[in-house]
Amino acid sequence: MMVNEVKNTCIIIDDMKSHQFLLSQMVEICGLEVIGVGENGKEGTEIFQKLKPDIVFLDMRMPKYDGFFAIDGITKIDNSAKIIAVTADTTSETFGKLNSLHIPILSKPYTMETLQKIIDKELLKN
Repeated sequence: MMVNEVKNTCIIIDDMKSHQFLLSQMVEICGLEVIGVGENGKEGTEIFQKLKPDIVFLDMRMPKYDGFFAIDGITKIDNSAKIIAVTADTTSETFGKLNSLHIPILSKPYTMETLQKIIDKELLKN
């Protein structure tokens, strides 16, 4: 008899549908359940508020409301929220801001191994 294992949940916030789809496929292979997707930082904050996922995968560069908008909104709701920045933005300004906020960075393009490591590390944080 199999015991139902409770999966950790996540939401994916990215303005590109192709990135949402690819990351969804990859995180499910890594054992997470995707319970919501959004296309900008405002949607990301609203989805987080409603669904309370274990992890938020957050693109940093999105039109209108960027990743930093979402980080601000999400951490006001739950300052211990687990957020992973998923970005191709390698500027020292973005990296510096994310590091000062203690937000791990998953740089695009990434591998399954890198994704799994960053997920495992985040889930171990309390």
